[in-house]
Amino acid sequence: MPLEAIIKDPLSYLISRISKTEFFKTYYEKEALLSKHNDANRFHGLLSIDRIDEIIASTELPPSSLDMVRKEPPIERSYYTFKNGNIDRGAVIRHYQEGATIILPQLHLADETLAKFCRSLENVFSSHVQTNIYLTPGRSQGFNTHYDDHDVFIIQLSGIKKWRLYQKPIDNPYRGESFNTKDYKPGELQKEFELKEGDCVYIPRGLMHDAISVGEKASLHITVGLIVKKWADLMLEALSEVAIRNPKFRRSLPPGFARPGYNNKSAKIYFDELINEFQKNSNFDEVFEVIKENFIRERNPNLRGSLIDTSSNFLKERQYIRRPNLQARLKRDGIEAIVICGGGDLRFELKAYKVLQVILSGEPFSAASLGESEDGSTLDMFKKLTAFGIIEPIEKT
Repeated sequence: MPLEAIIKDPLSYLISRISKTEFFKTYYEKEALLSKHNDANRFHGLLSIDRIDEIIASTELPPSSLDMVRKEPPIERSYYTFKNGNIDRGAVIRHYQEGATIILPQLHLADETLAKFCRSLENVFSSHVQTNIYLTPGRSQGFNTHYDDHDVFIIQLSGIKKWRLYQKPIDNPYRGESFNTKDYKPGELQKEFELKEGDCVYIPRGLMHDAISVGEKASLHITVGLIVKKWADLMLEALSEVAIRNPKFRRSLPPGFARPGYNNKSAKIYFDELINEFQKNSNFDEVFEVIKENFIRERNPNLRGSLIDTSSNFLKERQYIRRPNLQARLKRDGIEAIVICGGGDLRFELKAYKVLQVILSGEPFSAASLGESEDGSTLDMFKKLTAFGIIEPIEKT
């Protein structure tokens, strides 16, 4: 399946049989959704076992690029690494032969296809999206029953995996609130199904699950993780903004508050006063803008083709367009026009504001159509926007 078909409307492509509206209303952060597509080739444009073979055989493998797990017997990292921490490729294959699952964490950081897919989903959810890759031998199991601290889509690319879903012992766990077998038990089995090639399942964070590969064929799947911004993040940012302006929040706690017999009454009165101050002085609109802008700055810019374009002449007639799935905002602060984008802010003279509005509109443009200035500033703007992954030529050179 061509990548363009997948990233054009990625959420609809994942869930297909229900609408996005129904997904967000009924399933998102609430319950699992199994999407059976009856199309083994549906996601083959994303990844393959051949690509995994190529990565392990012939690319650089820093220690953080590969991991292995096996339910029984457990596998330790020292089994497939050298003493200096580097990956022992031969040991990886050998332990894979003996039932261990190969994990390629965060592969989207090194694979352009997965990076495009993640950017398309980030545009849907306004969340960081990551991919972890799991290659499990036939009739093998990597993990014990557990829950994840982030929502995931499981995309089955090759082979079959049998999934079992249990109860949700904790609603919407924090990022980093990892599963501990001593604290939580699976509970009763709620759902059991086979995920075949081309199928997908959405599992909200906190839902207990496990999986085992079925048959002799190896199972390859992508776990797409959604690292979301939470209301708690917004509230903490709001409190921080209030504390910057109001010194009452920056006072120290009462001396001796941790001593035995300390009377909490006066501290409770002051705490209630701060709650009232926060309610009166917090500014939702202001803080929401901060959250939005910081999220955009945290995105990884897409620079593919920028070097090639820069290596050719910037012609006035060449057509450019805003990059697909680019997350950027345009604002002005009185003296400058600012493009907020992945990696930081790009600043221009204020007179460029209207031109930047056209550039970021999503419609094709050229330096000639925008009215190239005598001093060449428009072409220079194109170069800067190209360098930081904001625009790309429609016909690449």
